[in-house]
Amino acid sequence: MIEVLAQVEMDFTQWLAPFSERWWQETTCSALVGVACGVLGCFVVLRRMALIGDALAHAVLPGVVIAFMLTHSSGVVGLLLGALLAGLTTAVLVNLVSRFSRTKEDSSIGIVFTALFALGIVLISALPRGVHFDLKCFLFGDPLAVGTADLWMMAIIAPLVILVVILLYHPMKISSFDPVVAAAMGLPVLLLHYLLMGMLSATVVAGLKTTGVILVVAMVITPASAAYQLTNRFWVMLVLAGLFGALSAAIGMSVAFVTNAPTGPAMVLVAAGLFTLAVIFSPSHGLVFDRIRRWKLNLHIQSEDVLKAVYRLTESDTPRTVQSVAEDASMGVARVRSMLDRLRTRGMVLADPNRVELTPRGEARAVQMIRSHRLWESYLVERAQQDVASVHDVAERLEHAHGLADEVAAHLGHPEFDPQGKPIPPLRDGKPATEPGG
Repeated sequence: MIEVLAQVEMDFTQWLAPFSERWWQETTCSALVGVACGVLGCFVVLRRMALIGDALAHAVLPGVVIAFMLTHSSGVVGLLLGALLAGLTTAVLVNLVSRFSRTKEDSSIGIVFTALFALGIVLISALPRGVHFDLKCFLFGDPLAVGTADLWMMAIIAPLVILVVILLYHPMKISSFDPVVAAAMGLPVLLLHYLLMGMLSATVVAGLKTTGVILVVAMVITPASAAYQLTNRFWVMLVLAGLFGALSAAIGMSVAFVTNAPTGPAMVLVAAGLFTLAVIFSPSHGLVFDRIRRWKLNLHIQSEDVLKAVYRLTESDTPRTVQSVAEDASMGVARVRSMLDRLRTRGMVLADPNRVELTPRGEARAVQMIRSHRLWESYLVERAQQDVASVHDVAERLEHAHGLADEVAAHLGHPEFDPQGKPIPPLRDGKPATEPGG
């Protein structure tokens, strides 16, 4: 991999070239495409319509070609109208095929978009000799070919998309999360669906010169998916997706200039990079913070197991040395020492190197664990009909959810003994009693 990167020619003096006077309108247009794609992509992701986004990107081809044939011009207005009609036609055909046949929606999408894309290619081949339609530009894009008319078109489409989303925020949000409830509330779900398809079609055709039909779907899905990793609030997701779309376009242009690479694919790779960072470092769903939470939970469980082991040794009058605690808790001596240091800082264990002693606070927590364990054993035997001999290991895992112990006790009628005849510590003033019998 290093050898491959070493062969890539890089000119780091070109980092700011896309923002120079020569290329600013191309960069601005691409950023606006990224914003519109990112915002609309949130609805596509939540509705699980990634495939239909891909379908629209391909199915606009016959609309664009027909508009080109009728107007004999590659003007953006005519191509936009053709793409809009093709996009809406695609949405209607998918709906009809899935409704009036046994074909599932995903299969319907595959049938319709491939047929329309093939129709577009046939129409291109039927163009009069001498008429040139740049299929390569259509498929892969060429942001550096963006003109003033393209910039004006995106300067209208992007704010219009944002305005529609703001005005219809609540209806579109409800219909995206639960269309059945939206229909029951009297919302025009089908109309909102076709409105979304229309805006998506307009944005797709506007982004054709930026990334092309092959990669424009990535600009719809990837920034929205990255935003989805970072928040549970929909309006925040919309803002982040628009921001990520703009950043993907702008940074992608810079990467393309530095590496002398195609601009469209560079934008998509930057978007994929942002998504990867979100997956790894998201505070709520990221791999790194998930590992940290699991590590903290494991420390919490092990420290509670050590507390319980010390309490059991206290009951049996066994010498409470580090070695005996390690044997009772089935842990290594080094791990037990680490847990005891942690418990000392929390005021649950006394700092005695020769003998492990619980503080009143530590004893109360240990009794809480014993009570939770025996309540869960009772529940598993009485309600889940589990064998008494097999419930211990399961209760060992469930006991750490001691916040549910009171509900389990109430559900069982506040039993005094567990299935093995051991007493269940009662509550005193809302807290487990710390007297022997745990």
